[in-house]
Amino acid sequence: MTTGLDLLAEGGTITLTDGTEVPLRYSFRALALLEARFGSIGAVQEAIDSTGGGAAFGPLHQILGAALVGPGGFEPHLREHVDTKGKRTVSDIVFRRRTDGADLADLLDPGRLDAYVAAFSSALGKALEHRGNGPAPTVETVTPGLSLPTPGPSSTTSLSVPSTFHPASSGT
Repeated sequence: MTTGLDLLAEGGTITLTDGTEVPLRYSFRALALLEARFGSIGAVQEAIDSTGGGAAFGPLHQILGAALVGPGGFEPHLREHVDTKGKRTVSDIVFRRRTDGADLADLLDPGRLDAYVAAFSSALGKALEHRGNGPAPTVETVTPGLSLPTPGPSSTTSLSVPSTFHPASSGT
């Protein structure tokens, strides 16, 4: 029999830049958020480009954020677009910590990528593993040590702006 905690599919913890350790759990709500953002769980698994030719950090942020909703202390804020036919598409999800409103994107450390990938792979695999309801689905997990793209010699980075920064009004 499956217990309530089994359904949360805990996959360990990740450490944020402020030193906070938060648990990754893919509940039904978390999986539904990922489906809304990427279209399907299969698309979630393909979202992180390990070839270096596409996006890696944005999708990883979304995948980690979904696992931090609820017990992890973060709340999702969806950005949706509606086309002329009324079809809604989730273009982005911003995850804010309930206690102080901090944005998860500002709390993730690019230097901890391997740990993040290992934790989400474990948690997502656990969430989708066989629980006695027929054959177990096939889940491709990302292996720790995944070669994710890094800035090359021609890339530039800019300093982030403190959250207390308020741009001057343009007068319009």
